[in-house]
Amino acid sequence: MSSDICIWCLQHANGKDEEHIIPEALGCPPGFVLPGTVVCRKCNNGLANLDSAVIDEFDFRAFMAGVPKKKGRPPAIRSRGNVVGTIEKDGSAISFNMDPVPVTAHDGSYLAPYRGSTRDVRAKFTRDGDTARISFDIPFGQNRKFLRGITKIAFSSLAYFLGAPLARSPAFSSVRRFVKHGAGNRHVLLTSSNDNCYSNSVWPPYISPSGDYAVTFRLTSVEFLVDLSEEESFIRMLQAKAPRFLGDKNWCTLPIKA
Repeated sequence: MSSDICIWCLQHANGKDEEHIIPEALGCPPGFVLPGTVVCRKCNNGLANLDSAVIDEFDFRAFMAGVPKKKGRPPAIRSRGNVVGTIEKDGSAISFNMDPVPVTAHDGSYLAPYRGSTRDVRAKFTRDGDTARISFDIPFGQNRKFLRGITKIAFSSLAYFLGAPLARSPAFSSVRRFVKHGAGNRHVLLTSSNDNCYSNSVWPPYISPSGDYAVTFRLTSVEFLVDLSEEESFIRMLQAKAPRFLGDKNWCTLPIKA
């Protein structure tokens, strides 16, 4: 097999663009990329919507941490219907619209009303003397594309640490189908980090005695474990022994069953 084969479509890859394993808009560590001979241009562009789904889930965290968008654009929150966040001369500013009609945001842009969509934010405003407080909860990880995007990061990390020839193996066909086409069902275990700092890290894959692989990484303040085996035996073992392995950390498995 030629060395210039895409790990996703298994077709010839001769692109010049690098694939950032962690989306740039979240702060990909320097050099943590795959070359255009490992990820072809078609797959690089075609899977960008999965990167966007991951970015969208961490938009508030990245904005408050001051992480630039792709190509160095200023941090911003733009993918939520009734919220906009921008960097102004005096610092960061966020507008929420809880009214039933559109309003003008702090930057002069159109701000849609709250409609109860999955991307809208229900905010609560309270005031105590000279102090005002806005509180809100947002759902996390409910978008299937987010789950595919997290799996994409894990599989790309496998190729980075252990080499593209391994990633091209037929053993990962189900992973490729899930990421590329959303076929089948896969799961991700996530936990809260021990701190609340904004940090992105990826660790070398785990290899089980049976030769299965799992990848752990951290995005912002959330740690993920992605089992890349076909039967997901590693993640089932961790679910059964979570108190022993994870201690008092909060954890869950995505997707969450209703």
